[in-house]
Amino acid sequence: MNSTMFYTVKKGDSLSGIARRHGTSIEQLQKINRIRNPDRIKEGQVIALKAKAVCKVDVQLLDHERNPMKNAKVRLEYSGKSKQLSSGNNGRLPSIITNTPQDVVKISIARMDGTWKQITEIASDWGNKLVTLVSPKVMIETKTMPHPKGANGKPKPDPGRANKTPVTPPKKPEATDAKGKSHGDYGDGKGPKSEHQNDENGMPITKMTNDQVGLDFLGGYTGAKITEDDYEDAAKQLGCEVAAIKAVAEVETKQRAFDEKNRPTILYERHQFAKHTNPENKYNKINPDISSSIAYTCERKTKGGSVIPNDERYGAYGENQYKRLAKAYSLEKEAALKSCSWGKFQIMGFNYKAAGFNSVLSYVQAMCISEREHLKAFVKLVNADQIEKNALINKDWRRFARKYNGSSYKKNKYDTKLQEAYKKYAN
Repeated sequence: MNSTMFYTVKKGDSLSGIARRHGTSIEQLQKINRIRNPDRIKEGQVIALKAKAVCKVDVQLLDHERNPMKNAKVRLEYSGKSKQLSSGNNGRLPSIITNTPQDVVKISIARMDGTWKQITEIASDWGNKLVTLVSPKVMIETKTMPHPKGANGKPKPDPGRANKTPVTPPKKPEATDAKGKSHGDYGDGKGPKSEHQNDENGMPITKMTNDQVGLDFLGGYTGAKITEDDYEDAAKQLGCEVAAIKAVAEVETKQRAFDEKNRPTILYERHQFAKHTNPENKYNKINPDISSSIAYTCERKTKGGSVIPNDERYGAYGENQYKRLAKAYSLEKEAALKSCSWGKFQIMGFNYKAAGFNSVLSYVQAMCISEREHLKAFVKLVNADQIEKNALINKDWRRFARKYNGSSYKKNKYDTKLQEAYKKYAN
């Protein structure tokens, strides 16, 4: 912990003495630490010495494709101040520091006509935070083309829309189908592209394309469903009841193993991506929406009541998860694949060895094939951990949830959900 920012109260300390030794005031320490009675501090209590230790707010702007919005003009209003700032190449604004954690920050963005539009407001709250704002539109860089001129040197008259050759829009990406074709929503990972053309009358046309990294591991989907015989065989291998296995599938994905484009259901974990990049946390500063030491949250509000932006929450299974994965995949492929939970049983990519595979890529490719492959991986994963296996056999849902879902299982009530799902299938 930074000793210039924080101080741990020792026996015999007083707030006035701490303030005097660190060149601040009792009132300031009360404000930033939410201390109502300056005469009541406890030994071992950690006190922030400066506002920037707990009241710093960072803002990052991303477009719809999660590309940084650079050079955007933003106005921040807080603590009686108003600052007009421009975002950098990574979409980040310079940091601000509010007076207290209770201060509200109003965020406005400049329109093309120079007026301002307020897009949100947040509470500074306790603890430094990054607010990621995602635009519903794509930001592009292009240039206007000069109007074509005739032989007399004057601009050619516009022949009118009716006489123009219609521009054929780009074909929609081809979705994954049961024949195993890859989903084609993504390109080279460099964001939207602009292409300049002219129609037959010489009028300039700018065509835009949506472009992210290619997910080349997708393909091979067969659509094979898990049969009752498959469940019976898996239960025999594990020594548990069929209802117990079905309960896990129910809680993890509500029985939906693939999406409407025949891609395996995934949940992208940004804190896992940060952990598995080389070095760790490599992209936390420039890509905090997909790489952070802090996991996404299921909650809509913090304890202090401030709204958590949509991009800081998990969100539903589906397209949003694949957009996050595509962005991470353009940075580090293996780390990205390890950072998702895959398929019917939502097995994390970094568990590929326990699931019986030599590489995370081979594991993910198997998850793209069918539900039956998901079940095979689940059996191997549970068989590899005797504690987890015994918990499933004995229907010790608390212990199984802790092993399978981690220490946050209580918060998400995984053990309770597993027990209820088991009762349904057992009956």
